[in-house]
Amino acid sequence: MRTSFGALRTPQKRSLREEVYQSLKKSILSGKLKPGQRLIEEQVAGQVGISRTPVREAFNKLERDDLVMRLPKGGFAVREFTKEDIEEIYGIRCALESYAAYLATLHITSDKIALLGKKVEELEKSIDSGDDEKIIQVHTDFHETLYKSSKSKRLIELLNYYHDFFYSYRFALHPFSAGFKASIADHRNILKAIEKKNPRLVERLVRNHLERGRDLVLRGMR
Repeated sequence: MRTSFGALRTPQKRSLREEVYQSLKKSILSGKLKPGQRLIEEQVAGQVGISRTPVREAFNKLERDDLVMRLPKGGFAVREFTKEDIEEIYGIRCALESYAAYLATLHITSDKIALLGKKVEELEKSIDSGDDEKIIQVHTDFHETLYKSSKSKRLIELLNYYHDFFYSYRFALHPFSAGFKASIADHRNILKAIEKKNPRLVERLVRNHLERGRDLVLRGMR
């Protein structure tokens, strides 16, 4: 039986808990489940056709990921972000990603530079078509291609560890049109600085780009 709850699907090979966890996580990160939305154990279990135990275990795991919060009177809801949360998230991103960009400029290969150029073009086309989900994905791909070119195993592991937390607010809070149109120019300038092998400039441009993103998100919250 294959029933759905948002992106939720009954398991094929993974455990029940892991399948419910991964499906709910995907729905949260994609914005199908909105910040503040209550997650009702019985409803999820009933719609998927499983017992409440694996659903409860999945909720507990999502709570440890800081993607859902436990409600005072019982149950869970999708985590809502505060101004302080956004400032902290972007502070960590600025520190890690700007340094990763610096290292990437020293080590990046010609094929990765070409891929970054392709992502800039894809971002522009996605914005013109108004495909919000595609915009988010391409924007994320650009940043991941850049920091993975740093050749720093520990730094990449840190960024991967925080990946979901960094991006869990994207769909709900980011003002797509204004934010991503401005980011095209940022990405082009970053790419030019990479091509010129100017790591300090790339580091500064990435930091400025992320700080601009932070300000847009905060403005959108208000």
